[in-house]
Amino acid sequence: MFHKETETRLVGASLKTMKVSSGIECAMICTNDNNCCSSTYDTILEHCSLFLECCPCKEFSKESQTIKMISEFTPPPKDCNELPTESCSGVYVIQPENGLSMTVFCEMNTDKGGWTNIQRRYDGTVDFYRFWEDYKTGFGNIAGEHWLGNDHLHFILRQRSYQVRFDLEDFTGSTSYALYSTIYVGDESANYKLNLTGNGMSTFGGKSLSGMMFSTRDRDNDLDERRSCAIHKKGACWYRSCSMANIKGVYSETFAGLSVNWKTRRRTNLKKTIMMIKPTP
Repeated sequence: MFHKETETRLVGASLKTMKVSSGIECAMICTNDNNCCSSTYDTILEHCSLFLECCPCKEFSKESQTIKMISEFTPPPKDCNELPTESCSGVYVIQPENGLSMTVFCEMNTDKGGWTNIQRRYDGTVDFYRFWEDYKTGFGNIAGEHWLGNDHLHFILRQRSYQVRFDLEDFTGSTSYALYSTIYVGDESANYKLNLTGNGMSTFGGKSLSGMMFSTRDRDNDLDERRSCAIHKKGACWYRSCSMANIKGVYSETFAGLSVNWKTRRRTNLKKTIMMIKPTP
């Protein structure tokens, strides 16, 4: 199937396509159909497509959402690493120890899978220049661009020791990643203080951010006495002194300085950024 209006291509054994009002409704229809393993919802056409395959080949446009709600796990997994190894990348429900259940995107193809996504950016449809409460609870579309939420991140990380991986891609198609062996984020009373280490480093984009508190446009917790880094960088982060990484900055191919970047990688604007965590081996 190919939707010309949204430039979305779906390749797989489709059971049927119907018109529904939302992606959640589409996911529930799939969940209640014994023959359906995955579903895709096109928000422009309001089309819900059901698939036999759990991982149909697909090319996304920004208007297309692929949602797979998993409800058959009892008890729910504590993070994406507890999913069966044959699971596909997609949206799942997890429930950390001593915490409420939450919906997350699980990446099951990268580096042996089992990664719980914290941030995904790839088309600029979600504004990341937001306030403290937004970053506390999370925002965006879990199946698309989103920030999971600092409370959710803390609840997951307090279970055990976790590593964190940042996948980066610029507008030329060049890719790279940064992997840190341990990450921990405190609760709101500690302003989500970061503890980060990896291969002898505790750097994020060039400057040590371990021990830094989270800052947003309305909550300045950085060490820069001259300015608010969140306002200056038009983003949010564990800033020390307006650091050289700004993966929550302005999404733009040409806008210099405040754009999404990781300057120790290359001084180029980034098209895709993914932040994801997995228990330390």
